[in-house]
Formats: sequence, structure tokens, C-alpha cells
Amino acid sequence: MVKHGAYSMTPWYAKPQLFRSLTERDWGILWVAGHLWHFAFWVDLLVLGWLVLNISDSPLKVGLVGAARLAPMGVLGVFFGSLGDRFPKRRILLAAQMVNTVATMCLAAVLLAGAEALWHIYFVAIITGCAWAADYPNRRALIRELVPDRLMLNAMSLDIVSLSGMNVLGRLAAGGMLVLVGPSGIYVVLSVAYVVGLFLLGRVKNIRRERSFVQNTQRITLKGLGEAIRYAISLPALRGVLILTVIVNFLVFPYMQMAPVFARDVLDVGPGLLGLMTSVEGLGMMIGAMLLATIGKLNRIGLVFIIGAMFATLSVVCFSLSNMYLVSLTMALLAGIGMSGFATMQNVIPITEARPEMRATALGVVTLAIGAHPLGMVYGGVLAGSVSAPTAVLVNSVVGVALVILVWMFQPGLRKYNV
Repeated sequence: MVKHGAYSMTPWYAKPQLFRSLTERDWGILWVAGHLWHFAFWVDLLVLGWLVLNISDSPLKVGLVGAARLAPMGVLGVFFGSLGDRFPKRRILLAAQMVNTVATMCLAAVLLAGAEALWHIYFVAIITGCAWAADYPNRRALIRELVPDRLMLNAMSLDIVSLSGMNVLGRLAAGGMLVLVGPSGIYVVLSVAYVVGLFLLGRVKNIRRERSFVQNTQRITLKGLGEAIRYAISLPALRGVLILTVIVNFLVFPYMQMAPVFARDVLDVGPGLLGLMTSVEGLGMMIGAMLLATIGKLNRIGLVFIIGAMFATLSVVCFSLSNMYLVSLTMALLAGIGMSGFATMQNVIPITEARPEMRATALGVVTLAIGAHPLGMVYGGVLAGSVSAPTAVLVNSVVGVALVILVWMFQPGLRKYNV
């Protein structure tokens, strides 16, 4: 809120109900910076694969570079989350984004010199993956410290709007930039994006903390990380979040990696329509998150989390059965809408159920569960090679439906959870 004399003025961009949490200046700055980082994330993920394919001509190595980019989140998320409960989260974010900036600049320099090798690509993928492992739990926990309770759901929904919107824009822009400026030009653009994001993060100053907040001063040890995981599991709603996160990330969400196979062998469409189909999932996620952001108060957020997972999973079942492009496009859009409810509450539940000094740690444990995604990508690829892509996606998503139902039945702490 902007103060002027005895009056308060709401910035023009925060007047719509959708953007009401942006009245908090520092959160508004962080949200804009998040657009740049999310854009860089999605462009980088696509271009890394393109570079590896051109260097090695190996689909397996393309899959491995994606796993190298995403795996550190599952492996290191708990550590960086615990770090965020011991040191200022803003400083950790600054360090993480500095790492992203330097790594991206180095890769840009290598590409401009024409000296790229396969190990350069994998090294940068791992380093930036580690930086994103630090970013995920600490940025979401920092959002909670930048906004009051009444604006938290709106802020978390807007964060998903940014992530999904940049998913769509980043994938489309990456293809165009590959044609116009090539990989070296892309990494120059991403370097600029990271530098601007760092500048904006430096302007985030006023961080609120509850009076009950107690800084965690314990040293980080393997025993302590194990205790952090046990603490997260002891919370009824968060335990359900972790179980369901593993289920859908292993069985359901990797379905889109099979999109090229569906496009060529089932739907008989080319690269252009394939690109549209992979982008529309992000569009659906953005639409769903925008709808959530307009809601002032939402009851039973745990149930919303489960329904979002079920809606997405059922949409993937229908996607696997479709042999018509428009039906498949619609199912991908609906899957994205379901994912928005799932992804938003996946962030809201840990930071509301965990103690204030354990929020980043709780989110770090969630990243451990998200680490099932690259494993699911590998498993899905192996299963598709044994049967077929449609059969593999169908089997996994049907099993996913059954397991989501079991979570709904046997995790009442999640089903009944509300803020």
C-alpha cells in the first residue's frame, strides 16, 4: 500500500481483485523478478536439450540433461530449505540467482566462442539445478514473510500464474530465438534477465515476521535433516501432501515427455502443433491459478489440493485414450487447470501448517517429493519402450487415479485441512 499524507493509495496495477496482494511493495518487486527467473528456467530447460541433441544426436543424452537439471531439487531441497530457516532467505536467494547468472554468462561465452562440449552443457545443467533447489523452498517461504495472512492465497496463486505463464511464453520464445539468434544469443538474453532479476531482488527490503518467529540456530547435520523429514511427516496435512506429490510426479506429470510420440504416431501432427499442445498445459495452469487468485477466502484447501490432483490425473487418462488432436489439446488444457490447484496448495499447506521457523524446511521436504518427477520420466520412458507410449501413460494415470482415491480415504488430515 502506498501512503500519501493521511490517505492511502492503491497502485493502479493492484486495483483488480486478481492482483490485490501486489499492494505489498516488496512482494510486487519479487513477483516481477520471478517472471524473469521463470522465463529463464523454461527457455534454458528446452535449449539445453536442443544443444545436447545437436552435439550428441542421442535422445538418451537429451533425457539425461533434463534429469541433471531437475534432480538437484530432489536431492538438495531439504538442505537448502533448512538453510533458509537459519539464515535470511533473501540472502540465500541472492546467492542462488548469482550462481544462475554466472553459470549462464559462462555458457554464453563458451557458445559465442564456438567451443562448447557435452560436459559444458551437463555441468551448467547441474549447477543451475542446484541454484533452483535453493530457490524453490526459500522464495516461497519468503513470500509468506512479505504478505499478511489475508493476501497469502492470492500471492501464492500469482506465483503459479507467473510460473505457468512463463512456461507458455518461454517455450514459444525459445523456438523463435533458436531461429533468430541461436543458442549463444539466447544465453546472452538469459544473462540479462538474471542480472535484472538480481537488481530487483536487491530492492526487496521490508520482510515481516510473526512475533512467534524463533530463528533456528541448530547446525545442519545429516541427523538434523532426517529430523526435518520426520517433522514434516508428523504434520497430518503435510504428510498427505508429500504422499500425493510423489504419486503424481512419478506416475502422472511425466506424461508430457511422451508428447512427441503421441504427435507423430497417434495424432499425426507436425512440430508446430506439437509445440502448441505442449504449451497449452501451461496455459491451463495459468488460467486455473488466476481463478484461484480472484478468490478472497477458500475453505478446505486440502480438499482443493486432492481435487486438483484428481482432475489433472483424469484428464491425462483421457489424453492417453485420444486419437483426435483437438481432444488431446483440450485434455492437456484441463490437466493444466487441475495442476494449478495442486501446485498452489502444494505451497500453501506447508507454510501454513509448519511452525514459522520451519517453513522453508517443510518446503524443502516437498522438493524431495518432487524429486520423484525425473525418476518418473525415466520409468515412463522404459515402460513406453516395452509397450507403447499411449499404453504406458494410460496404465500410469489409471494407477494414479486409484492412488489419489486412497489418499483421499486414508489421509483425513489432508482432506479436512483448512487455514
